[in-house]
Amino acid sequence: MASTATNTRTPLRLIKLRQAAVYLNYSPSQLRVLVQQGQIPYLPGKGQNGAWRFDIRDLDAFIEREKKQM
Repeated sequence: MASTATNTRTPLRLIKLRQAAVYLNYSPSQLRVLVQQGQIPYLPGKGQNGAWRFDIRDLDAFIEREKKQM
């Protein structure tokens, strides 16, 4: 019997700091400043040195808020 599973990949929703910085075309340090200013939310990692994670939808919302028109 043939399998009904497909080879489609689920897109990532949570990405790491460096990936998020690349997505926004910012440096990681610029992204950290935006987080510290409360402009972009993040999910803290586990433990004291856990890596931050970013929801791609929050990054998209930030882009939409930052758009300027002439």
